[in-house]
Amino acid sequence: MSNILGVYLKKQRKKRGLNLVELSQLSGVSSAQISRIETGKRGIPKPDTLKKLSLALMISYEDLMMRAGYLEKVPH
Repeated sequence: MSNILGVYLKKQRKKRGLNLVELSQLSGVSSAQISRIETGKRGIPKPDTLKKLSLALMISYEDLMMRAGYLEKVPH
């Protein structure tokens, strides 16, 4: 199984010039948990965790939910 969510989160974190500790401080999600999500060593994060990360990174919550597999992409 590919780690679409983790790769995307890491890309967004780096794009904003944040390290794991800084994102942890902004989001309230532990740096260890963020690391496990990014590397795919953790199962799918809970929706509330995704919400915290989306707010801290200023990215779409719905996009994270889709990448995590909670939502299906609706064709337009």
